[in-house]
Amino acid sequence: MLPSGTALAAAPAAQDAGGAGDCLPFPAGDFGADPAGVTVPAGSPDTCLTIPADEHSTRELLTTTVDDLSYGFSVLDESGTTVCGYIEWDGVPEGCSLTPGEAYTVLVPGDWPWDQTLVRRDITDAASGCVDTSAGKVGAPSAEGVPASSGDYVCHRVTTADARDTLHLNARYTSAGLATAFAVYDADGGVACEDARPGCAVTGSTAYRAIVHIGNGDTSAPVYRLDAVRVGTAAGPAPECAKVPDVTYGFEVAGTLSEQRPTLCAVLPTASNDWLKLSFPPAGELHKSPTPWLYDGATRQNACTPLPGSGYYNCRVPAEEDHTYVPRPTTLVIGLPSVPSQAPVQVRATAHCPSRCGTVSPTVTAVTPGTVGAGKVTMRVTGTALHEKDVVEVSGSGYRTRSTTVSVAPDRRSMDVSLDLTNAPRAALNLSVVTHDGDTYQRGRVTVVAPIRAGAVPTVTGTAVVGGKVTATAGTWTPAADAYTYQWRSGGVAIAGATAATYTLPSTLLGKQLSVAVTARKAGHPVVTAVSGSVVVKALAPKPTKVPYMSGATRVGDRLTAVAGTWSPTPTSYAYQWRANGVAIAGATGSTYVVPASVVGKKLTVTVTAHRTGHLSGAHTTVGYTVAAGLAPKATKAPSLTGTVKVGRTLTLNRGTWAPAPTSYTYQWYANGRAISGATRTTLTLAKAQRGAKITVKVTAHRTGHLSGVAWTRSTGAVAG
Repeated sequence: MLPSGTALAAAPAAQDAGGAGDCLPFPAGDFGADPAGVTVPAGSPDTCLTIPADEHSTRELLTTTVDDLSYGFSVLDESGTTVCGYIEWDGVPEGCSLTPGEAYTVLVPGDWPWDQTLVRRDITDAASGCVDTSAGKVGAPSAEGVPASSGDYVCHRVTTADARDTLHLNARYTSAGLATAFAVYDADGGVACEDARPGCAVTGSTAYRAIVHIGNGDTSAPVYRLDAVRVGTAAGPAPECAKVPDVTYGFEVAGTLSEQRPTLCAVLPTASNDWLKLSFPPAGELHKSPTPWLYDGATRQNACTPLPGSGYYNCRVPAEEDHTYVPRPTTLVIGLPSVPSQAPVQVRATAHCPSRCGTVSPTVTAVTPGTVGAGKVTMRVTGTALHEKDVVEVSGSGYRTRSTTVSVAPDRRSMDVSLDLTNAPRAALNLSVVTHDGDTYQRGRVTVVAPIRAGAVPTVTGTAVVGGKVTATAGTWTPAADAYTYQWRSGGVAIAGATAATYTLPSTLLGKQLSVAVTARKAGHPVVTAVSGSVVVKALAPKPTKVPYMSGATRVGDRLTAVAGTWSPTPTSYAYQWRANGVAIAGATGSTYVVPASVVGKKLTVTVTAHRTGHLSGAHTTVGYTVAAGLAPKATKAPSLTGTVKVGRTLTLNRGTWAPAPTSYTYQWYANGRAISGATRTTLTLAKAQRGAKITVKVTAHRTGHLSGVAWTRSTGAVAG
């Protein structure tokens, strides 16, 4: 038969057969659009055709346009022996083997009610008119059918690089309700698949002829697609095939099929005589489900048979001749349903083994860990052929509990189970595994201890600003955890995808409360989560576009003013801190500052902090200037002397009035402009040494942090004797 999905070209108008007894030449045709052939009109008597000895290949396909077994034909060799004939109802014959150098006669019975056109075509590697089609990887798009007419035959020359490749071939109609025939021939024209109608696997050649017979009554073109994929190579199964690690109790294969990905495959570690019941949920008519092929590596025969009404395919791996149970890997190929679908088809193939499959025997080697924390814990069972209904039992001191299954590894060599040991005694308890089929494995003891707990809670470090990165610290745990996981929260609600120890804050969190939940995991202990305190996420701080500066003279006693400058975005308020040599001056937090004597000689700056609601605060420190001494005090009322200017009498100094007010004064008396030794007080008793001299006093006014001011009294008259 022909593989479904290949469009065939219509036969041309052929020469008419002659009367009874005349053998007409039967010319060689091809798979082109206008093949040569012979047309026998309706009502003709028995007709014979001649195939000359030197005008045929070693293997040919003979076809007729009459789909009725009552009107078949026969091919006879020179001895009159029938070598082949038209024996298919709606398919493609296996082909005729013709001996080189020998002529053949084709006998066509007469008295049929329709015109009949016969065509013969070479189906060896030398076949003409075939469409070149390269086999692709599993999952590669299928080849579009070739436009053809109803009843035509189309040939695809399917090629692959290595004769050791195994190809899966299948022709599919894309129109509902129409059937096609499909045959695959090797290089010599031999049938490469015994039954190709639902597709087949071939190997041993680099080129095949895949022949598609277009269904009668089909009016659309193209009406089929050809799947030609490489499911095996010289090195083994195709790398695109999923590897199912264990089939002891069955397996699942999932994927999506479409015209862009019409096949998927899986390699199964099956054994001889394995029996699989394969189904495709949801249950329904099998012809509407994906189509499976199970190819044995040795025979490449499809081991899957649909069981109508059962809802599943019966797939049985071939048995060994000696009935031994040995590894016999198979390849499962799944294709689109036979009923066309425009939408992608979701596949979930579920296989069930009524008895165990594969060659792995069940064992239980260990249950770990040996020490667990009281509470709801997870333990791991290791072994082979583990089953989801196997259970772990913990017992002792009047206590007993059993596990529930969390997960089973694909290779069934490990499984995780959950146990609630909240009320278990803090002691060493017995540990066993009870399998789904009733076997019990004693596996020592497990010690129950206090569960892991948090000491110091987690914290959030870093600046919580939009666009900034924050980091979670895990806190401290007793006993030490094996691993931590993180979940950032906004307002107590988990943030999707924020599960790393660090987190870059998006603008959507502006103004929201941020925290992090840290979950500590330790083998055999309940999972415990602790949550950090919350921080408010703020926007970026304002930045100065014109920097702040100080206005005024930087000297003791002067008033300086901090000018805030301009900022973006605009602050809602400012704060100030005056500093001397970089050290904050206590209480100096206003926008103005009267420079005290305590900072003379130091570099004075002011830090302006810009606040904006919902933002971090920005700060900028002005350029610094060294504080100079303040201005000297000045006498607003000059100093003066009182008393009698006469030897033996006392003069008294009135130091006058000064601004700013001095903190201290010093004095020096002079006689005729010469300093009088020791005369540094506010009074002076005139001595004989001053007779005839004129007396003056220099008053020096001192103020801390300021220059010193000087003022003189007026001179007296000459001191009388």
